[in-house]
Amino acid sequence: MKIFGWRPGKTPLFERANSKSIGDLRFISTAAMERGLDGSEEHFADYFFSIYHCSPDEPAGINELREQLRQTHPTKAIQVGQRFVLSGQAAYLALVSYYHALSACETLKDDFRAYARECLDRVTDVHHQSQALPIPIDLTEGQLNQDHRLEFLTCIAISNGQVFLKQS
Repeated sequence: MKIFGWRPGKTPLFERANSKSIGDLRFISTAAMERGLDGSEEHFADYFFSIYHCSPDEPAGINELREQLRQTHPTKAIQVGQRFVLSGQAAYLALVSYYHALSACETLKDDFRAYARECLDRVTDVHHQSQALPIPIDLTEGQLNQDHRLEFLTCIAISNGQVFLKQS
């Protein structure tokens, strides 16, 4: 079970200035995880899971779409070891497709689908703002996906003692 970048029996990853921690629990934003990518498969898998909730090796639609986007927009794929991070329009299309699929998935709870719609709106707003600058900037998947409200609420929950390891 993964809890905010920590797995039982494993040293927490990406101990950076952007992480908030209490004991062994940590919240690390996707942007901070992305900055900490060092080309290792383990770090990339943690980063990828934090965004897309699956492994980069799973036969999932998002993995196929990301590969298609890398082929369509080769200059928007940043090589990280054997993997890649998308930026700009390619990153935007991957995230929008992912959140659109989640918001339309009838097997998910209504609250989660509403959150996915909020994420879709947030990613769209951030991308449009970055492209509307006098000199447009291409944000990466981690930068586009960063949810400051989630970070704030998670840190509050951790500091309030509401997040804890389940005792077996």
